[in-house]
Amino acid sequence: MPTLVAALTLVALLKLSLVELPRWHLAFWFGVLITLALFQSMPKSQAVLNGVGSFLGAWLYFWLLDCTDNVADRVLHWLILIGGFFLLIASRLYIDIRVYGISF
Repeated sequence: MPTLVAALTLVALLKLSLVELPRWHLAFWFGVLITLALFQSMPKSQAVLNGVGSFLGAWLYFWLLDCTDNVADRVLHWLILIGGFFLLIASRLYIDIRVYGISF
């Protein structure tokens, strides 16, 4: 479930980033929603720590996207856009596998 929440939230925040909201604000809400999604499935301290890690990861992701936005060579921007999204969602999927015992 947290992976689905993370994926949908990150897609919505990427759309909101076009509205010129502060990047830390977008990353903060990503961290809050991840914390809320994990709150019942693990100890509260671990959920908060995962939320802080999600905030830092999302903030770095949005910051790197901003830094590469107006560069003439757009390859790096697209690599960060796709690769960063994959890494953020993969880290949430790892938590799903570890906490819920999901196997493939």
